[in-house]
Amino acid sequence: MLKAEKTALTNINKNQLFKSVIEKVVKDIELSYEEKTYILACAILFLKHYKEDNRCTSYADFAYYIILKYSLNYNDYAPLYDFSINFGFYPIAKAILDKKLLNSNLINDCFIDVKLDRFKSNNNYIETLEQYIKSKKFLSDESNEKSYLAPTSFGKSSLIVECIKKLEDGLKIVIVVPTKSLLIQTYKMIREADLGRKIIVHDEMYNGEVSFIAIFTQERALRLLSRKEIYFDVLFIDEAHNILKKYNRSILLTRLISKNKTFNPKQKVIYLSPLISNIENLKITNGQTISSHIINYNVKEAEIFEHRLNKEVFKYNRFVNQFYRVGEGIDKFNYLRVNSGEKNFIYNYRPVKIEQLANDLCKKLPKIETSGKIHELEKILRKEVHGGFYAIKHLSYGLVYLHG
Repeated sequence: MLKAEKTALTNINKNQLFKSVIEKVVKDIELSYEEKTYILACAILFLKHYKEDNRCTSYADFAYYIILKYSLNYNDYAPLYDFSINFGFYPIAKAILDKKLLNSNLINDCFIDVKLDRFKSNNNYIETLEQYIKSKKFLSDESNEKSYLAPTSFGKSSLIVECIKKLEDGLKIVIVVPTKSLLIQTYKMIREADLGRKIIVHDEMYNGEVSFIAIFTQERALRLLSRKEIYFDVLFIDEAHNILKKYNRSILLTRLISKNKTFNPKQKVIYLSPLISNIENLKITNGQTISSHIINYNVKEAEIFEHRLNKEVFKYNRFVNQFYRVGEGIDKFNYLRVNSGEKNFIYNYRPVKIEQLANDLCKKLPKIETSGKIHELEKILRKEVHGGFYAIKHLSYGLVYLHG
């Protein structure tokens, strides 16, 4: 967010009417007809300001947030549909049409539905207009170093496959992933793409092939360069934001790119990340040029809650930088239980605390009916770890405990 945008939105929130209505929107409190009209008019004004200066992307994001919340809260999808068609959020428009969420059944909507299929990717999903344009430019970009920076679920993985399809035969390609779990996930994706190239996932699998697709962690890629007289022609750096982190993996990743360039000055490097907005942050040498392809707009809008130590619950709005109190008097375990969905991911940044958290959660959860697959997993854990492994007990409560 530009400083001018941040200042402007802070000042707008000082307006008592806007402050009152946006608080109701954030907290999902019923709006009067006049308040609905007012807040939708505010969204239109934000879009007009964005149109005058498209550097002010936060105005467009805020307008989308308001319209999205309104449509979801009042089951009135006409504003969201109009916004999505005009702003290029075609997956949203397509979903509204497919689910028949509009009260009208105009022939114009049928024509639009047909036209939306033009923006269907090779993986059979509808792309946003920005995604469609940027991905085409990215695939046609012949730069030695280029990046695709986009939010999660914006097709970065499928772009790897499309890039490889465009490459000539006889190349040594490596997809560098930060962890072994991502390595397995990426391997499955490449195998299912059936690209007609040998796939290797460990440096010891290399037997002098002149062409292959390697899916390696940075450690395995470096080991191969060190042990064999070999270099890579093309490097895909997945989760490229890891270059920024001041820890061992980032050092190894930087060393890998530099070492391979020493062996192969004509190397092609492709950076992929959902977390970087400024390409300058990826550069590891002075004078380095990286062609940048950035997706600026995300169709997903997070609802952010904070459960505080005093048992109060707040909801945060990033546009006006405001916390709104929405609950009190509930301990963290009951809060998790009450607000849980069908699948829930709970993260603790300290591995030493994860086991204790898992044990405490199990004390608050009812036992579930375990299926054959869970029994199979229990059997594997007893055999491969030991019979008293605490994670086996957790499965009976529908909880899977993991740490690196």
